[in-house]
Amino acid sequence: MPDSDAKIEIIIADNKMKASANYFPAQGSGKDICLEDVLSKIESLGVNTGINHENIEVMCESYTPKINVIIANAIPPQLGEKARIVTYFDVNERRKAIEKENGSVDFHDLGEISATTKGQELYRKVPPTIGSSGKDVLGNELPGFPGNDLKIVLGRGTEFDKDDSNLIRASYDGEIIVSKGAVQISEVHKIDGDVDYSTGNIKFNGSVKIKGTVKSGFKVEAEGDIEINGNVEDAEVIGGNDIIILGGFIGSGEGFVHSKRDVIIKFVENQRIEADRDIVINGPAYHSNLSAGRAIISQGRKSVIVGGQSEAKISIKAKRFGSDAGASTVIKVGVDPKLAERLKNVEESIQKTKESGEKLEKSVVFLYRQKIDKKGKFPPEKQALLEKLEKIKKTIPDKLKILEEAMQNILAEQKEVGKASVTADIAVFPKVIICIGQQSMLVGSKLEPSIFQMFKGEVIRLSK
Repeated sequence: MPDSDAKIEIIIADNKMKASANYFPAQGSGKDICLEDVLSKIESLGVNTGINHENIEVMCESYTPKINVIIANAIPPQLGEKARIVTYFDVNERRKAIEKENGSVDFHDLGEISATTKGQELYRKVPPTIGSSGKDVLGNELPGFPGNDLKIVLGRGTEFDKDDSNLIRASYDGEIIVSKGAVQISEVHKIDGDVDYSTGNIKFNGSVKIKGTVKSGFKVEAEGDIEINGNVEDAEVIGGNDIIILGGFIGSGEGFVHSKRDVIIKFVENQRIEADRDIVINGPAYHSNLSAGRAIISQGRKSVIVGGQSEAKISIKAKRFGSDAGASTVIKVGVDPKLAERLKNVEESIQKTKESGEKLEKSVVFLYRQKIDKKGKFPPEKQALLEKLEKIKKTIPDKLKILEEAMQNILAEQKEVGKASVTADIAVFPKVIICIGQQSMLVGSKLEPSIFQMFKGEVIRLSK
């Protein structure tokens, strides 16, 4: 066998992601190739990254040919972190009873509904990052890869922040609902069944729709409308807008319904209803306390108000008042204690504003006199005070104008109260007391269709 030196062929991949070698050992007394020889050769070819010294050493010590030995590998670029969502809200399970300080448990209170307000931050997308860069076997930089991105699909009632496309806010007040991975805002909180121990008390900053009944001992409170398909037992229902009860309101007298607008209900028995505007009953009212800021209207085939006390500022209307059994029934119109209180408060505010204006005038005149006396040497702090007082003084006429307008509006309401009336379309039974303003009339015998009004300081009856 002829003598021959060891040989090595270096192959750099076209994509420069690896370098390999084909090795042919020395024959006979031929010269071997050592690690340093290989390193010198690959350096001359520009290979300087990811060199595999171990493979090269093993290859150089081999007595047999070695083909396609990997002697250098590129450092691959890395994949960045994928995009993620950071939420700023909690979707409460509302299934845990609240433990009180004394250790007892309130099973009526199952926590708050997950609600939000307009403009509140809901969640943010944290964009994907770029992975660390790598190098090919020649040392050229290989840029890192971005992580997987997320596409934001806006749910109903959500919107992008106007200055930050990765921040999502609530478009309006409502309940936070997560459905099929999307965040939505519902202006209506819906309950498919009854309000009872399974739901706990309901408190919501929007509207509420209840498919069933509000059971005794529970409370429903909403800033918007409340619609109840079933009945209301000895429970509290408080609404910031209209309350519609398609069933009735009946119990032992422990219930209370209050609306800042209208209450519309099928019937009521032995309960209390208050409305800042109207109470509309599509049927009878038995032995209940009703109070309306404007009118009480009992309508429908069974329209009757029997027992209890009904009070409204402008009018009360029903087909019948009282009953054949002579149930004591009080019907009041033309009384608005809140109106008198509002008038008193406005009159006091007008007086205080006038007095404040007079004091300001005196203080301004006093400072001006001092300024004239000082002949240009008026202290800066007094000059600042003078300017401040003059600025406040200029606001007095506008304040007085607003208060005067408010007083005129109240006086106009008082005139409207003076026209208050009670109307019975069919009959008024004995023991019904008709009160208009501070005057009253006790009905002694059954009356036919009637209208009751004030005339010359007395309650009079007109045939209808």
